[in-house]
Amino acid sequence: MEKRDTPIVPPCSIAWTPIPSISWCLPFVGHLGIVDGDGLLHDWDGTPIHPNHPKDMLFGEPARYVVLARDPAPAEKERWNQAIAQADYEFSRHPHCIGYGYDCHSHVARALNLARYLGCTYHNKILNIARYLGCTKVFLAFAVFFAGHYVSVPRDLLRVWVPPLVMLPPIVIVCFFIVLLLLNSPSE
Repeated sequence: MEKRDTPIVPPCSIAWTPIPSISWCLPFVGHLGIVDGDGLLHDWDGTPIHPNHPKDMLFGEPARYVVLARDPAPAEKERWNQAIAQADYEFSRHPHCIGYGYDCHSHVARALNLARYLGCTYHNKILNIARYLGCTKVFLAFAVFFAGHYVSVPRDLLRVWVPPLVMLPPIVIVCFFIVLLLLNSPSE
C-alpha cells in the first residue's frame, strides 16, 4: 500500500473519529484505529483489515489522535508494525460486536498488547482499577478524549462538539419533563 504525501495523523498513533448519531449523544464514544510506523491506518470494522491512508477511516477522516511513539527507532517501528499485523490477522477471524465483544477498540488494544506498549499487556475493555489502572481499553478512550490532539482545530473541534451541543439540550429538556410528570402523577 502506498503512502500519500501528507499524513494527517502521525505514524505510531491511534486515530479517533466520531460515529454519526452515537457520538452526537455521547461525544466520548467513537471509532478507533491504529496507525503503523509507515503512516498507514488499520481500522477494524468486522472484515479483514487492509491498511490505508488515515483519510479513508471507516466513519470519515480522523478528528483526533494520540501519538504513542515519536520517531521510533527502526527496531521499535518494526515491532510496532509486526504487532499491528498480528492483531489484523487475529481480528480477521473474529465477529464484530460493538461494546461487549470484539470491536475497533479491542483491535487497537490487542495491537498495543502485542507491542507491549508501556510494558503493559492488558489493554482491554474491562477496567480493573486495582491492578491495571492505565492499561485498559477504557484508558484508550480517556486518552483520546482528554489528551487527543485535533487533526484540524477549527474543523474537527466543530465536527466533534457541535452535534452534541445541538442534541443534548432537547434530550435533557425531555427527560426533565418526563421526571416532572412522573413526580406529579397521582399515586394510588
